[in-house]
Amino acid sequence: MVATRIPAPRRSFELYYPLEADWQQLRDIRLRAIANFPLAFLESFAVAHALTEEDWRARGIRNALPTSYQVVARTPADLWIGTMSAFISAGPPAYHPGSPGTGDPRANLVGVWVDPTFRGLSTVAATLLQSVRVWAAEEHQLDRVHLHVHEANHRAMRFYEKNGAKPTGAFMPDPRRPAERQIELVLGAL
Repeated sequence: MVATRIPAPRRSFELYYPLEADWQQLRDIRLRAIANFPLAFLESFAVAHALTEEDWRARGIRNALPTSYQVVARTPADLWIGTMSAFISAGPPAYHPGSPGTGDPRANLVGVWVDPTFRGLSTVAATLLQSVRVWAAEEHQLDRVHLHVHEANHRAMRFYEKNGAKPTGAFMPDPRRPAERQIELVLGAL
């Protein structure tokens, strides 16, 4: 007998663009993300956990700037289940807000996470990524989005490659684990 796999029903969600008033949810999804997969973030759980309400509000305020973008996926019950952020830098980013860079403007994808219960069973990650790509193209007339992925984060690498990302050949040492690398990938904005 041949087993038949019946696809799981689609789970509904909507996109939301958080601002200052959403500071508690911004904190909560960031802490959930880092706790779930710390390898994917340059910020440690301890550092993120120690941030104050003012710090989280500042992150929400930053989302209103034209060079910064964050989108979350949330369920009808207002559970935040995924997030992606992006920012514009002058040349390769230093990954420190306010750090001056040099070079042409470029879009950088950061802060990517989808709740494990929504991975593979929904279109959350692809929908979030498409939103970032549209923002880079339409708001900034950029044709590419750059990102860094830890060399051992194979699931993320597969997702980005499936969505058209290619390695640039560049990498940076992981700031918390200098013997490990963050591989740079680039994908088309649209």
